[in-house]
Amino acid sequence: MPPRKIIHVDMDAFYASVEQRDNPELRGRPVAVGHGAKRGVLAAASYEAREFGVHSAMPSTTAMRQCAELIFGSPRFEVYRAVSREIRTISASATAKQIRARILEQTGLTASAGITNKFLAKLASSRRKPNGQFVITPETGQDFIASLPVAKFHGVGSVTAAKMQRLGIRTGADLRATSLALPTAVFRQIGRLVSRYRELRGRPTSRCRSTAQILWRRNLLRARPDHVR
Repeated sequence: MPPRKIIHVDMDAFYASVEQRDNPELRGRPVAVGHGAKRGVLAAASYEAREFGVHSAMPSTTAMRQCAELIFGSPRFEVYRAVSREIRTISASATAKQIRARILEQTGLTASAGITNKFLAKLASSRRKPNGQFVITPETGQDFIASLPVAKFHGVGSVTAAKMQRLGIRTGADLRATSLALPTAVFRQIGRLVSRYRELRGRPTSRCRSTAQILWRRNLLRARPDHVR
């Protein structure tokens, strides 16, 4: 059986892009979706804001220190859900380029895509952001992983990356050369990564639920909503 090809489509700064689409005054400006209050946390940041180091899950006070011109907008989850449902109506049988073109035509929003197996698809979709796509073939997958810093691996956070660094695991090449016994005994997550990256086999896909991420984002936003300023 030939290797399965997965197209991972990732919307570009989704919440912030929806706000910029719906409010022309926000286009080209640093925008954050969240609350500017002391206890606020960002749900999203536009690419203009990211140039200042602002990103999602960042405390609002930190974001304001990073970018004095940052514009805050209250999240509109009902709008994001509606747009997400619209995007999901686009045929999955189309090519990545066709899917991205149809998303732009129907919603006015850009998306990036990664074309490879399931395990690498998320990584691939981030390589040409915003509004691009990237292909990792079975022939190039091994070299792609070998040169990749472990901090870039999907599912590896800052704490895990730091533990891996202390074990001398800095790149995919280091990870593939690591004995399973050591990282599994020290840190189970690293052992799982070693197995998965060695095999480079995609797992069966299942339908994801966009509402789960939306609800998680909502829990981050603790403070009273502020109006766009």
